[in-house]
Amino acid sequence: MKSLFYLLLLTQLLSAPLVAQEIVMQGMILDVQNQEPIAYANIGILNKNQGTITNTKGKFSLTVAKQFKNDSITINHINYHPIKILATNFSDQKILLEPKTTELHEVIVSKGKIKNKKIGVKSYGKLLSMRVASRDNDIIEVAQLINIPDKEVKVKAVNFKVFKSSEVTDVIVRINFYTNRDNKPSEKIILKSIVHELPTDRESGWIRIDLNKDAIYIEQDFFIGIEFIPNFETPTIVDLGAILTKGKGYRRESSLGTWEKLNGAASINVDVQY
Repeated sequence: MKSLFYLLLLTQLLSAPLVAQEIVMQGMILDVQNQEPIAYANIGILNKNQGTITNTKGKFSLTVAKQFKNDSITINHINYHPIKILATNFSDQKILLEPKTTELHEVIVSKGKIKNKKIGVKSYGKLLSMRVASRDNDIIEVAQLINIPDKEVKVKAVNFKVFKSSEVTDVIVRINFYTNRDNKPSEKIILKSIVHELPTDRESGWIRIDLNKDAIYIEQDFFIGIEFIPNFETPTIVDLGAILTKGKGYRRESSLGTWEKLNGAASINVDVQY
């Protein structure tokens, strides 16, 4: 019994410093105007790959190493003004975000012939895939550069290849649009939270998300991002189509994390009208 007691005591002593070296942050993100929870808000340290995302009830939990105590935690959602809180000042709390005002886009009606085009990576390697596997309660996002053929295009849909062997039940994605800065994703340019659950009854391996009702008009080359939102209950494992010979693709594995350039790209393209 004494040996067991000393073993338990030693285990506690060894684990105590590890706990002390971490900062645990929990809370809830709410709309300041109506006190409603904000789902799928990104929370993290910019470009440090330390992040998480709120669930459908606006709740979150984030654990970071003590070395980040002097860093700021950014809370960000496309429909709200972002805020920053110093990690050491972060306690269990309700955090209120101020909604952004949405400006209506002026639609210019073309008098010429309307054209439709598919832009991006339209093929994939049959023996090549890019695995998206959820990590804890954080996101994984892949992005592809889109060069527009005219001064302005309407983005009608986004398409991406998912191998049929992937289990897509309850898999949720958010579609993001980023400016192209030095051939790398930068700031978001469409102030809409476009969230979709992947269809399970797809006829082919390509998934098409219709964006017509979102009225997305873009006047510059951009990156289209597919952000895989964690299930919070069961792991998400999806195998995307990919290709090595073309495409400017990027990937990141944390909310507000660093974009890493791919050797090739995921099979992502968009349908545009101009």
